[in-house]
Amino acid sequence: MLKSHHFYKGFMSAILSKIPQRAALANTIAELLDIDKDAVYRRLRGEVNFSFIEMATIAKKLGVSLDSIVEIESMQSRPTQVIMTKHVNPSELDYKMFNDYVNLLKFIKDEPNTKLMESGATLPHNLFYDYEYFTRFYIFCWNQASNDGNKMPFSEIIIPERMLALQKDCCMYSRDIKHTVYVWDRMIFQRLVSNIIFFAKLRLIAEKEVALIKNDMIELLKHLERLAITGKHDETGNKVSIYISDLYLVTNYICIESKNLSISQFKTFLLNAVAALDKEVYEEVKSWITNIQSMATLISVSGEKIRTEFFNTQRNIINTL
Repeated sequence: MLKSHHFYKGFMSAILSKIPQRAALANTIAELLDIDKDAVYRRLRGEVNFSFIEMATIAKKLGVSLDSIVEIESMQSRPTQVIMTKHVNPSELDYKMFNDYVNLLKFIKDEPNTKLMESGATLPHNLFYDYEYFTRFYIFCWNQASNDGNKMPFSEIIIPERMLALQKDCCMYSRDIKHTVYVWDRMIFQRLVSNIIFFAKLRLIAEKEVALIKNDMIELLKHLERLAITGKHDETGNKVSIYISDLYLVTNYICIESKNLSISQFKTFLLNAVAALDKEVYEEVKSWITNIQSMATLISVSGEKIRTEFFNTQRNIINTL
């Protein structure tokens, strides 16, 4: 478990060195994480782990360097956490894990130089969560492959109102990041449409449901084209750079950076992720994204001809549904 790792022990020692009085530390953490003090004390006693996102939030507030709190025996090995959120019938723990991520975005939203970078073959969740039927399709795909519970047809995939609210908040606070860079595989919509057609043939998605997903995809594509034309979020004016890659991208790599915080993620199981707070892992992921970006074509603001061709092609692909 993470709490037996030297990294976790180093983190606990570091925050206690910043605020040795447990009562004062508990008050600070309770206010910071917006949880009750009993929940904080359970974490301080070691009965419950702080999540990676909670640790990142606390470290930023207390000025703790997560890179230097522990010596790692092998420099080729770094502590990570697999974020295994259940997307069908979510538990309180699943809500908390998602809420932790939203709170992180909220916590850094007013900083001046925040940056998000993501490259990959699947669309970023902070772009499609605003589209319910499209999001339901992603959850449906997750359910078909997951070991959690029974596989269900699309009609039985329901997103609870509480989860919908968190998804909307995720999209909203993502727009507060000052510069966002996306690098997408050119085949990103082709693969989505192929998957929809496949499941429709198996009668797991009804014809009328395909139409609803298609409508969401068209509206999402309009939003993405608007982002590409303006190079910014309409709501906040923050910069968005979109690149199209001719390389075959498999894994989604994600970096989130603020003044005192660097988080890298590797998307796994479609909607889940492996998260790392280590600085060297962050620099490696950032380098990976930057190098893919250097071999891709910028379509936001500039590259009008290529941009128009790309979005027209995506519309034609979606219209095959």
